[in-house]
Amino acid sequence: MNNPTTQERQPLMKIRHLTKEFKIKSKRIGAKPQILHALNDVSLDVYEGETLGIIGESGCGKSTLGRTIIQLHKATSGTVEYQGKNLFELKGQDLKTMKKDIQMVFQDPYSSLDPRNTCEDIIAEPLKVHNLITDPKERQERVLELMREVGLDLQHMNRYPHEFSGGQRQRINVARALALKPKIIVCDEPVSALDVSIQAQVLNLFNRLQQQHNLTYIFISHDLGVIKHVSDRIAIMYLGRVVEMCEANQIYENPLHPYTKALLSAIPPESPFEKKERIVLKGEIPSPIGDQIGCPLAGRCPNCMECCTKEIPELHDVGDGHQVACFLYQNAGSTPAADAEEAKTADADHAAN
Repeated sequence: MNNPTTQERQPLMKIRHLTKEFKIKSKRIGAKPQILHALNDVSLDVYEGETLGIIGESGCGKSTLGRTIIQLHKATSGTVEYQGKNLFELKGQDLKTMKKDIQMVFQDPYSSLDPRNTCEDIIAEPLKVHNLITDPKERQERVLELMREVGLDLQHMNRYPHEFSGGQRQRINVARALALKPKIIVCDEPVSALDVSIQAQVLNLFNRLQQQHNLTYIFISHDLGVIKHVSDRIAIMYLGRVVEMCEANQIYENPLHPYTKALLSAIPPESPFEKKERIVLKGEIPSPIGDQIGCPLAGRCPNCMECCTKEIPELHDVGDGHQVACFLYQNAGSTPAADAEEAKTADADHAAN
């Protein structure tokens, strides 16, 4: 994990107002399809050499975000700008060239590998597709170099995916992603399918490769411990929206958004003698299907105000690059503490009436 300072730096990638909607066909004949809002107006900056952690519960849109960035899903609206160019406007050879710089490591290390190909074939495939190394001997040497980098041996070269362990299969995926010498790697839950002991080894591998190649990671996970270990900055997602984003240590030491506080309260205490309050958000998670009115957490938030049920809060910088999408922190000239106290007073008055 690197610790780059984001102040006065130009982002390597700019994600602006990214939205992804899926049409769901109705079971009724002649009825219009419904709209599932997977991503809602997501804007992020990604800086060179950093690890941007994306975390949230299942269904929050974090994997959709990763897949939309690399265009496995076609965005409904918004832009992804890399080196001054909008990736969604590129076509043909320009798009192919740009895609070399942005690769992905998928969650399931087995289903993302072709079972009919050997380890050598899998790692060499991107080199062939992009015509980077045409000489078979040179290509094999490059494959061996990549295998050594990720901790695989010469004896693994002619084996098939089913002959490897889960950790080894993920190392093959990493080697394949590295083959094109990318600048950015989108990691979609890359260790969630692995045993805990193997997770640590693969995470250390990611860290070492980042230091050696100055890689930039967009690291997607639902595991709070993993995200804390690998990230320089963290973005918290809830129902397709980024609700809080800041430096990794800030998010754990000073969480602001009610959802972030509830999420972090689920982390077990480090000591059995440590008392820790668990924040439980009551009520059902609203459906991402249909019209989206008001803050998505409004029905479950202990600090819900009237404006929360009518408007959707935007990400607001409260200082030091700490951004939060909550009306508690969007009153000009106020402080988070004062806003929170005001919200509690308003709730108490409402209950009294």
